[in-house]
Amino acid sequence: MDQLVTQFNEQPVLALSALIAAGMLLGRIKWWGISLGASGVLFAAMLMGHWGVVLPKAFTALGVVLFTYSVGLQAGPHFVRTVKRYGLSYLVLAVFTLGVAWIAAFGCAKLLGINAMLTTGIYTGALTSTPGLAASLQTLKDPTISVGYGVAYPLGVIGVVLFVQVAPRVLKIDWQKEIERSNQGNGQPSIEAVWLRITNPQIEGKTIGEVEAAAVSDAVISRVIDTYVAMTPQASTRLCVDQHVRIVGTEAEIDKLELLLGPREPGFKEPKSVISSATLIVTEEAICGKSLESLHLRERHGVTISRIWRDEFEFVPQGRTTLQFGDEVRVVGDVADLARIEPIIGHQAQRLNETPFLPFALGLLAGVVVGDIPITLSPAVSFKLGMAGGPLTAGLIAGHFGRIAKINFRMPVAARRFVNDLGLILFLGGAGCDAGASFWEVIQSQGASLLLASAIVTIAPLAGAWGLARYAFRWDALNSLGAVCGAMTSTPGLGAVTRVADSSAPSTAYVAVYPVALLAVTLLAPLLGKLL
Repeated sequence: MDQLVTQFNEQPVLALSALIAAGMLLGRIKWWGISLGASGVLFAAMLMGHWGVVLPKAFTALGVVLFTYSVGLQAGPHFVRTVKRYGLSYLVLAVFTLGVAWIAAFGCAKLLGINAMLTTGIYTGALTSTPGLAASLQTLKDPTISVGYGVAYPLGVIGVVLFVQVAPRVLKIDWQKEIERSNQGNGQPSIEAVWLRITNPQIEGKTIGEVEAAAVSDAVISRVIDTYVAMTPQASTRLCVDQHVRIVGTEAEIDKLELLLGPREPGFKEPKSVISSATLIVTEEAICGKSLESLHLRERHGVTISRIWRDEFEFVPQGRTTLQFGDEVRVVGDVADLARIEPIIGHQAQRLNETPFLPFALGLLAGVVVGDIPITLSPAVSFKLGMAGGPLTAGLIAGHFGRIAKINFRMPVAARRFVNDLGLILFLGGAGCDAGASFWEVIQSQGASLLLASAIVTIAPLAGAWGLARYAFRWDALNSLGAVCGAMTSTPGLGAVTRVADSSAPSTAYVAVYPVALLAVTLLAPLLGKLL
């Protein structure tokens, strides 16, 4: 064994390769449907660290930067949209949940006599927050934090998964009713397409541009049928009584145009014509970052973009909407016009798999620089975002805007996931080896206290978050459980509630809360260690 440890220490790449293989094998083992995944590397690394294997610090630092930046890229597109759409309730839930966990950890440290670094690790482990662990290690620079994380992490994973399955059974929740309630009051409004018959005589001779402006509606007119002749709608197209128009938008926005134009015609059948539609992918850099009104697609090319799919969201575009690389757009127009517009939009699916390394490198560089800037709150209080908070912030900004100036920061999903997993593995490997050196000694001296504290820090925020969401905010069970999983940053918990409820609705609440929880825990975890 000593010879193997010596060889690993002399060849760190060999040690890292063996660690990744062993950790991922461990992560694939399932107990009652629960597996550790990439976190299996942490426990394999702790075992290797206990034997005396040491990995270079550069591995850990690189892992932190890659992991947190990719998390920011993933969460960025949803962050601002969530605040605008759902208000502050989800943000309040995230801060409340993490605050309850923080107070519980602080109380356990004082009552059970657990030192500050172990308590910080328990806090991040109970919340299964790897970014929180990374931020704590970068700020406090004590490997003991990883020991507390390693003890609390399994309880954090299992606790949330059990809670989302046991609580609904104990409370006798009717999933069908909860799903119907969720569909009525939550989720993204669906995009519909209806036919209207123009009966308002005041519309006679008005152009489509004038009508859409007067209606103050976000719905768009995608087709016009005049005496069974289909026309491609343009801003200058004049409307007449008894024409049929196809409207695309949400129910509320369609109602606005219905009041102005005339009643719906659900039985109307579109006549055969050369007007068609196609779903194209934006891959042409020349149009990326430009608004639809500046491109003049209707006037120059005779086509209308009626829908856009971006980052798993579907919406009806407006003139001010800018096109982004990778957008899927529904284009309506003459068959010949559709053929001509395709190369202008791009529609080269293979380009979606190309990873732009320059923007990726610039984003990492910006994150490292931001993380090293001192933030002074008062003459006595100053801190840095560090190698976790800085790249996370940079990733959120890059993910939100997607394109800054002429630089496209978006990454293919497969590439982003690979960077995320690689960064997580590198970080967990380095942190685990550092923690493994003292893990057994700490467990022998404070094992019972650590387990009790881990259980308390897991259960207290779960109960508090559920009570706030379900009984104070009066959310349905799907949104409540999804938000609780987001606040606890528990992806396995989300998977469990989605399976139990047989619905994807909890994912909406999870995505809303998760970015806030990620940011908050990276600030609260190091603060806990400093104040104890």
